[in-house]
Amino acid sequence: MRVKWQVVVAVAALTVVSGCTVAVGGSASPVPGQGAIVKDIDACTLLDEGQLDALGYETKGRSVQENKDRLQTPMCLWSTKEDVEPSALLNVGYTTDIDFNEYIAGAVPKSEPQQIAGFTWTQYPSIIGDDCVLYALLGDKSFAYVSVSEPPLDKACELAKAVVPQVAAHLPGGQDAPSITPTGPAKAEPGGPLLSVDPCTMLKPDQVAQLPNIKPEGEKDNSSAVPNATFCLWDDTDGDEGQKAFEVWFGPSTPVTEWPGAKGVPATETVDVGGKKWGIFPNMGGLRATCGATLAITDTSSVQVVSGFVGDDTKTCDLVKKGLPLVTPNLPG
Repeated sequence: MRVKWQVVVAVAALTVVSGCTVAVGGSASPVPGQGAIVKDIDACTLLDEGQLDALGYETKGRSVQENKDRLQTPMCLWSTKEDVEPSALLNVGYTTDIDFNEYIAGAVPKSEPQQIAGFTWTQYPSIIGDDCVLYALLGDKSFAYVSVSEPPLDKACELAKAVVPQVAAHLPGGQDAPSITPTGPAKAEPGGPLLSVDPCTMLKPDQVAQLPNIKPEGEKDNSSAVPNATFCLWDDTDGDEGQKAFEVWFGPSTPVTEWPGAKGVPATETVDVGGKKWGIFPNMGGLRATCGATLAITDTSSVQVVSGFVGDDTKTCDLVKKGLPLVTPNLPG
């Protein structure tokens, strides 16, 4: 059961986004292209390294080839840089050989057409709730789109509109790209009482003994998914049975609302432990057997406790709730 939950969330998100632009549009009035149509498209060339860096995205994108059987255009996906807030996923696609009306399958536009950088761009619905997708129809079988997901929808659309003119400059007939104002402030610098404390000290040996099917020794590690975060993992002892490991995470530069799997999601309940109010997130990050609890330490730092149970949904949060009264008195600050 020893699988750190953030890794699973990240892989699941990338898998969803890789297919999120298939048949998600609407119908629009054709906008004739203004130049020669390009074949053999690599969508990753629709933004250069300078544009991506200024927009706040990693400069290396993931290219996905066209698949006409699935009505999938050539596309490229980028993630925001670690020091950029809010984090987001950018997806840009362009095709010259897929029928737009067949692709959109009769969906209804979500916005009025907007003239941007020489083309008419229209927002259409997506299968992902907070995914903002803008399309430019260049011909009967030629169109481009820019999609941003993960932030709330209004913010995702704001970010998508910032990318549109940069992409348009690489399309036939597009206007020159304007200068870019860097997107969003940098994330908070790590600080506060969590910096000087080992997360493995949040449970004393006699406290760990009160958690069923959990090993007495914790193992500290650094997060590869959350900047500056560290965690301690107490593994489970029941092998392939239901119990999952117990984890305590320190985020010295992570506000309580910014943990992956909890961002933009309301807590289902609040647990008060000695005046400290923990938010509870069953099925954290969409993972059915994972439960998380988060607590603010300062405005820019927080703690989370994660565990879960496989095979019985009524037990998903049991160990997390049992552990909160044990962890809370040991927290700094």
